[in-house]
Amino acid sequence: MVFNSNQEDHFLRPETSSTPGGRLTFVIYQMSGGGAQRVLSIIANYFSEKGWGITLLTFDDGSLPSFYKLHPSIQCRSLSIMRDQGSFFNALSVHLMRPFILRRAIQQSKADIVITFIDLTNILTLVATLGIRLPVVISERVNPAYHSVGSFWSTIRKLVYRRASCLVVQTKDALSCFSPAIQIKAKVIPNPIISPEVLNDEQEKQSEKSPKILMAMGRLCEQKGFDLLLKAFAQIESQYPNWKLNIWGEGEKRKSLEELRDELGLKERVHFKGMIQDHYNAMQLANIFVLSSRYEGFPNVLGEAMACGLPVISFDCPSGPREMIIHEVNGLLVPNINSNDLALGIQRLMENEAMANRLGNEARKVTETFSLNKIMNMWEKLIMKIIDNEKTKKQS
Repeated sequence: MVFNSNQEDHFLRPETSSTPGGRLTFVIYQMSGGGAQRVLSIIANYFSEKGWGITLLTFDDGSLPSFYKLHPSIQCRSLSIMRDQGSFFNALSVHLMRPFILRRAIQQSKADIVITFIDLTNILTLVATLGIRLPVVISERVNPAYHSVGSFWSTIRKLVYRRASCLVVQTKDALSCFSPAIQIKAKVIPNPIISPEVLNDEQEKQSEKSPKILMAMGRLCEQKGFDLLLKAFAQIESQYPNWKLNIWGEGEKRKSLEELRDELGLKERVHFKGMIQDHYNAMQLANIFVLSSRYEGFPNVLGEAMACGLPVISFDCPSGPREMIIHEVNGLLVPNINSNDLALGIQRLMENEAMANRLGNEARKVTETFSLNKIMNMWEKLIMKIIDNEKTKKQS
């Protein structure tokens, strides 16, 4: 079956409206097409629908709109405090003023809680709110054991993260990377996986057409391991001339990946497709989905592919895939950073259509485990608990 979703064309309606509205301010460096931005948009839209006042602060200059559609009631402010300012002196000036500019914007938003996404943004927000009696929830979006922010920022993170009202991580593996003093105020909240809408029978017809499509998606960077995927596909492509590999996404490694593709003789078989807003539209044309990441936080695209009923194969990387895939039940896990095993796993799915269909059917159940209502209920309980704690402090 092939699925699609119009989730980006409407906003997620909550089942109830019993939660009294408050004010939430979200902070992220920019609203580009990444997994953190997608999750932030889902959370912000959800609370906006429930009557909360939402402010979104970004560090860019606002010249590009949000990649993901936002509820019209959300107040978006671009602070123009990105690192690249055109000259050394401009960059230095903005770097020094950044905490003060962010501090003022947060104060003007009159938030009950500030929620920040991604490590360096978390650090800057905690520094900017020093001396302000305002709860700050920080959210790590990748496993910090495998994603270095540098020794300087790592030291600062250890110091300032203790100030946070709560640290939200996506997996227990990521939580284990932090000290007990930080863990005691932390919460594991996975990403929601939203059920796509079923399309008409066009999908069934598409699956019978040639060529068949092996699909991957993500930022074209070292972390996502597309170089490993290209090497894996090169091992088997001559045996399966009716298959091609489509890789969706953009990033700093695009040129080097294209060069590697050409060196491997795959120019006619591998296509870099660029960015797409609605992932489900691309997934409806695929036959198999592969995640080749060296490490992850909680890979949204893997869950979305499973929700579409695609047979999936992933490196058993830290962390995230093992949270979603039960090996040979609803997908395949192969040893991390092993192109040979990845090639063999892809080959199994290409050759065994019955197994691929069985895994794809089971994969759809991931939307029950990580349903929007379950995940948003966790966020809602956390936010209300922090607000209640703040009210108690003020009254005492």
